[in-house]
Amino acid sequence: MEKIYPFTILDVAGILDLKVRRRQPTNMDVDCPFCNHKKGKMNINLVKNVFRCNYCETSGGMIDLYAKLHRINQKQAFAEICEILHCGKKAPEYQTLAAKQKNMVPELEQVERADLETRDQTYRMLLSQLILTASHKQNLLERGLRVDEIVKYQYRSTPAFGFHKIVSALVASGCQLSGVPGFYTRKDNTYGIQFHKKASGILIPVCALDGRVEGFQIRLDHPIEDKKYIWFSSSNQFRGASIGGPVHFIGNPAAKTVYVTEGALKANVAHSLSGRTFLAVAGVTHYEALRPAFAQLRENGTTDIIEAYDMDKETNSHVQRTCMNMIRIANEYGFQVHRLKWDERYKGIDDWLLMRREKRQILER
Repeated sequence: MEKIYPFTILDVAGILDLKVRRRQPTNMDVDCPFCNHKKGKMNINLVKNVFRCNYCETSGGMIDLYAKLHRINQKQAFAEICEILHCGKKAPEYQTLAAKQKNMVPELEQVERADLETRDQTYRMLLSQLILTASHKQNLLERGLRVDEIVKYQYRSTPAFGFHKIVSALVASGCQLSGVPGFYTRKDNTYGIQFHKKASGILIPVCALDGRVEGFQIRLDHPIEDKKYIWFSSSNQFRGASIGGPVHFIGNPAAKTVYVTEGALKANVAHSLSGRTFLAVAGVTHYEALRPAFAQLRENGTTDIIEAYDMDKETNSHVQRTCMNMIRIANEYGFQVHRLKWDERYKGIDDWLLMRREKRQILER
């Protein structure tokens, strides 16, 4: 039987005076009080009453949020929260207030994510409806990609208008939209698509080992707080679906050596500049998502994994820890793991490889 509390995680966040950076119907991003990251890395789920920092990985329920911060046990934390909120036996009206507040947070109905084959078919048809703007193409060229590679990797620009027309074309072509992240059901029972004018950017396909499109990241033209990338997802919409945070693969599925880095775009650029095979997580804290890919690569004959995360791994203890977690998982699958380092003036492996290519070109002149 589910335990009923006279308060919610929103109340606990209020007690702790957490700085809210972004607010959505079912969750919000706040500054983390554990690692003191000031750019909203902690996500608070208002429906499930749980939290998780995507930077230091501290997580738990609403009692844990208070208990861990004050270094006390859950029983004492519960008592202190109730005392602060005056929600004891002398104030039963607070339970009504908490229940009312909980009802203000909609429990949005979600649908099961569609299988990979369905997602790939729908996403490829979506790509056929979109274009790549000249400014986005120039951005990709400056990163080190060639024109043919930009076409091959299927980059597109997010549309600024015509959303209904895009959805209608997909439906008319027989595409399944239910369960495909990025699509949801509107009030009039038609489908909507999760594009926004304020979240414009480059649409980046995230691909499985067999090349099928698992989903998309969007590299924002104008970062939201510190976020340069967001998922094309509909987890906060009625009958939407979560993307699930898949890893991206580019290169030879039977390669003996595979590099692991952060971000699909970075992996594609690094592959283009080096010819090596890459796996890319959405962020360093998403190391658990590597397990299915590691299992497949092991079966395919891969023997070595090379960690190629950004160079802040040398100075940031949280990034160092997540690197170690990735290495631990790779070791579990029997891989030999090596760590790649380069000149710290170049943050990512793509920056470093681009610098090396430009130096070679200068020497060849």
